[in-house]
Amino acid sequence: MGFVQTSIKDAIKNFETKYGTPEEPCVAAEQEKVLLFGQMPPIVKMDNTLSTLKACKHLALSSNCIEKITGIKGCGMDPNAVSSVVVKGLKLLESLEILSLGRNQIKKLDGVEDVSETLQELWISYNLLTSLRGVEKLSKLRCPHHRRPFQAVLC
Repeated sequence: MGFVQTSIKDAIKNFETKYGTPEEPCVAAEQEKVLLFGQMPPIVKMDNTLSTLKACKHLALSSNCIEKITGIKGCGMDPNAVSSVVVKGLKLLESLEILSLGRNQIKKLDGVEDVSETLQELWISYNLLTSLRGVEKLSKLRCPHHRRPFQAVLC
C-alpha cells in the first residue's frame, strides 16, 4: 500500500475551498498569498502546478513532506521531509517575495538565485541544511528581525 499524499494541484484546491465562498470564489492564481503549508495528508512532491500562481508574492510550503524542490515551474519543494531542495525554475513565480520552507528535512538549497530580483524573505528554519550556496546572490533578502540580510535565511 502506497503512502497517501496531497498533490500540489489538490493543495491549491484545498486553499481555494478554504478561503473562497460560493458567492466569492478564491482563485489561487490571482492571490498574492498562497498558503499550502501543513497539508493532511502532506505534500510529498512539487510539480509544475505552482507555475500557475503568477500573482503569488508569498508562497508558504512549510510543514509538509516534500523531498526536494525541482523547479517552481515543476516546483518540487519539500516542507516536512525535504532532503534536497533544487529551486530551478523559480523565475516562473515572477512576483515571489516570500518563500516559506520551514520545518522540513532540507539538506541542500540550490537555485535560489533564480528569484534574486524579487525574493526578500526566505524562511528555512528547522531544516538540515549543509550549504547555503546561492543565497549570497539574493541581494534583496532581508529580515525585519535581524540586522544583516544573510541572517534572514535563518529566520
